[in-house]
Amino acid sequence: MRNILYILLMLICLGCSAGKVSRSNQQVAVITDPAFANGISVIGSNSSQPNVTDTIYPFGKTKGKPSWRVVQWASRFVLGGDKPVVDHDTVIYQNAGKRITFLKKGRHTIIGLEVKGSAEYTSPRKNNQSWPHLLLEQQYATPIELSHVQHLNYSIQAKLLYAIDHLGDAYNPGLHTAQITLFMSIQNLNPSSAGYRDYFWFGLPLYDYRYPEIAPYGAQDMGKDDATKKFISAVSSAELYAGTMHNKQWIAINKDVYPMLVKAFNTAQQRGFLKGSKLSDMAIGEMNVGWEIPGTYDAGILIKDLKLTAGLK
Repeated sequence: MRNILYILLMLICLGCSAGKVSRSNQQVAVITDPAFANGISVIGSNSSQPNVTDTIYPFGKTKGKPSWRVVQWASRFVLGGDKPVVDHDTVIYQNAGKRITFLKKGRHTIIGLEVKGSAEYTSPRKNNQSWPHLLLEQQYATPIELSHVQHLNYSIQAKLLYAIDHLGDAYNPGLHTAQITLFMSIQNLNPSSAGYRDYFWFGLPLYDYRYPEIAPYGAQDMGKDDATKKFISAVSSAELYAGTMHNKQWIAINKDVYPMLVKAFNTAQQRGFLKGSKLSDMAIGEMNVGWEIPGTYDAGILIKDLKLTAGLK
């Protein structure tokens, strides 16, 4: 999922920030700039050196600082420096392995994320081999303290465009898929805690090529050499929305996911993780959503109306 050095650098930065959001009786937008008005920083393929290689402005340059990053870990083809193309009001950034599209339609901003696994891979993925990512990500200098959260409302609409298998008989369900999950990094940012800077991943799934309905998941982050070794806890798709994305129709989610997050924290502790941490030590420090492609798949999705809002005590 994430390179260990990258995560440590991120946590050090957050630990040195001015403070954590703890304002009472407020609705706080965890995900900022949902319309992508202030542009997107483009990050390359090396998660141990997450440097900004470009900044894109699909709707025109502003004076605002980008809230969003596009990250492309372990990719063969890396976006950056690509001149956009406009096709019927859709702004397109693309290369041989990736395609990102932006469209304003009324009050909606529709984002397309596409990965060409057939270009990214020269042979079927093997055990412990890294895989290409195309993620939209935000990191928070002032994380949201869970001790102040009453509810955490998550809303999104999403539609699968296509998912094409190029593996054939080489397919191994233990190694290969194309998947999208919104992940939050839930971090211990209490310097007085024994578990300071420990964290886990909380996942809200959208799509997995293998499964029309996605089961809940809880395990240590493994599968490649630079895995974080931290606990991943993801809910089932049925807890978030009815039906399946496999039918290529729009799905809509509008849920208070805070009870699910608390349950995920408790599960992590029951599995032997986060032993030096209390729920009151934890905060939302990062989120990302997008493709992870550990297999030779071409896959595309549309996303709109992505919001994550914390109601504070």
